[in-house]
Amino acid sequence: MGDSITKIQNQLNEYFQSLSKKQKILIGVGSLFLVLTLALSILYITKPKYVTLYNGLSLDESGKITQKLEEMNIQYRAENGGTSISVPKENLNKARMNLAIEGFPSKGITWEDAFNSNTLTMTNDDKRKKYLQAKMNQLARTIEEINGIEKAHVLLTVPDNSDFLTEEIKQSKASVLLTFKHGFKLSEQEVNGIVMLVANAVEGLEMNNISIHDNTGRMLNEGGIDDDGYSLDKKFDMQQEVTKGLEKSLKKFLAKIYGNDNVDIMVNVNLDFDREITDIKEYSSPVEGETSGLIRSMQELKEEVVNGTEGGPPGTDSNSDSITEYKEIDSNNSKFSKENKSVNYELNEIRRNIVKETGSVKNITVAIILNKKTLENGELTDEHKARLIKLVSAAAGLETKMVEVMARDFTDSQQDNLLAISSEENTSILNNIPVISIGVIALLVIIGSIIAVVRIRRRKNEVSEMLDNSADDFDEDIEEIDIDLNDKSSYKYQIDKFVDKKPELVAQLLRTWLNED
Repeated sequence: MGDSITKIQNQLNEYFQSLSKKQKILIGVGSLFLVLTLALSILYITKPKYVTLYNGLSLDESGKITQKLEEMNIQYRAENGGTSISVPKENLNKARMNLAIEGFPSKGITWEDAFNSNTLTMTNDDKRKKYLQAKMNQLARTIEEINGIEKAHVLLTVPDNSDFLTEEIKQSKASVLLTFKHGFKLSEQEVNGIVMLVANAVEGLEMNNISIHDNTGRMLNEGGIDDDGYSLDKKFDMQQEVTKGLEKSLKKFLAKIYGNDNVDIMVNVNLDFDREITDIKEYSSPVEGETSGLIRSMQELKEEVVNGTEGGPPGTDSNSDSITEYKEIDSNNSKFSKENKSVNYELNEIRRNIVKETGSVKNITVAIILNKKTLENGELTDEHKARLIKLVSAAAGLETKMVEVMARDFTDSQQDNLLAISSEENTSILNNIPVISIGVIALLVIIGSIIAVVRIRRRKNEVSEMLDNSADDFDEDIEEIDIDLNDKSSYKYQIDKFVDKKPELVAQLLRTWLNED
């Protein structure tokens, strides 16, 4: 056996030595290529095939799932920025069952799950249920992206109206349950935004069939929303805002004429929230001044026949033996002519789509009461009334439906009420009076203290000079001084009064003098 192997090796060496250099290179390259191909084939065959486990995950949930896969010693790959997770195909079912026990994924079926799990045995009803479940989960994930919302659950009821046997069409409905972060609360505008989001995502779902609830069960869109996105509360607030603004403007305007305490106004504004869309199609000539357009095509047909016969004999053949006879006329001088002309014109076509703005002012009614005391002779004449109505209609700036004017004697209580209403406009100024008063008093105290200090120092200097000159003369002068304690203009009276009112400040001044000495 060993001799046979040695013999084969020798033959191969002799054969290889007999080859040229070029042949040896080709054999080496071919052998290397064959080895690499074989190795790559084995690697590809033995390489595990990865399939998608879950898709569309949040980063937080993706991290929790990968942690569980590591605990189960299952290899995985994170794709699409961590929102998708893939595992080897042979470990797919094991991973899903173990993760389902742990409650993953929390959002249930995704769009990928709904479409990838379709089989030939699945009915249309099963496919519809999976599609609806995927849509609910997608809406919940979208709502959770809103700031302040920790968790969202969406429930959809979409009836199947494809049954031609039933004429009744059932409406779709939706409920949304929200869990907020600590201390967070949605505004009315944000709640209406969620309602619009759900309504636009589900075909045939009207906004008044959507309910939004918090985790306590309280309904957040209780006022209801119409097709234009306005709740009843929002409509009322808008109407009140326009009414109060117009009342304030008209009252301020008329107060310049009659006085603020002699006029009272009440305004009723009706807003139009109906949505109206108008489509207008207009045609016009492209040539200015012409009634017809440019000629696009024209067809003209003329036909003329001279001394010809037209048609056959009238009537039908007779069934009897006798032959029906008809009178004939001489057609030697007959003439027939026919003319047809068809012209197609090119016109300009203008299409307009006009959408009326919702919430516009529909009509306004104004009621005005004037104090008779401000009127000439205490009477409201028809001419004065007509001018006032015209003035108010123009001041409103819109089409005023009705203006009523009345003149009455204002009682004291009515004028007091008007004064109270007008005083509210000056509340902000009156609230600042205490602050201003405190500042002025503090400034006066400081100025008075400075003046007192200057006077006391000046008096001290005068006393010192008198002591230096002569003690005897000083004693005589002291005896001759007659101090009138009741003289309010004297220095002593002012100092005593200042000491009584500001003893702390005087003590501080004395401490300052002692420190200076």
